Amino acid sequence: MRMSIAKVGAVAAAACAALALGAAPSGAATSPLQRAACEANGTQFYFVAVFHGTTCFKGHGDLDSPTTLPMWKPGPWGAGQNTGWFSYNDANGVEQRVHFTQGQTGTAPNVYIKHLHID
Repeated sequence: MRMSIAKVGAVAAAACAALALGAAPSGAATSPLQRAACEANGTQFYFVAVFHGTTCFKGHGDLDSPTTLPMWKPGPWGAGQNTGWFSYNDANGVEQRVHFTQGQTGTAPNVYIKHLHID
């Protein structure tokens, strides 16, 4: 069975695309960063606020306040299986960043979170 050059090219392009998808590194972004229902498996980044409960995030990328981040002053937070950082303005209005690694936990200062980045 003979295939035309155009068909061979299409088959080769499809094969290359399939190989490229299969070769994506394990740390590659799989979905955009977004608020999500909290899962019990401990993989997600989370913030906890006294009157608002726990807010979880999954995916990779960036979220800015006030439209996508909680408008409250969280306390405890946990990185889950994520690395990245979040920012806030201190009492003098100077932006501060808290960098985190997998499994790290901490307590955020009593401020509004401005930005969340997960690698």
